[in-house]
Amino acid sequence: MMPTPRPYARIPFFNLMNNEDIHAGSLFRPHARMTINAEAHQLNLSARNDLWYQGGGVFQPWTFGYVGRQSYGNRGLANLYDINVDVKVTKNLSLSAYFGYIKGRGVVRAIYPDEPNGSFGYLEATVRF
Repeated sequence: MMPTPRPYARIPFFNLMNNEDIHAGSLFRPHARMTINAEAHQLNLSARNDLWYQGGGVFQPWTFGYVGRQSYGNRGLANLYDINVDVKVTKNLSLSAYFGYIKGRGVVRAIYPDEPNGSFGYLEATVRF
């Protein structure tokens, strides 16, 4: 089974291959229907000669759904800071808001020197029938 990055990285710019993920998180429940989850990750490649793998799984026969980028002798990938808020509005309706910020480190800076940082956010509604 090939993993998707979604369960552990809502900004899917990295996955579990050749990575070290040092992280801390906090979970708050200010109300019975609300959950706030905040995390910080320091992402490194396992070794300086490893590739930075990206992709969401097997969906392309010519790449197997993953591509590897050179590390240029760096191990530091990025620092990722994110927050997610989930609200259960009714028994059948939940709303989620997510925002994440990536601060590129050595590997990312070598590939994208002009813009090594990034952000991503979304709003999501889930209706259960």
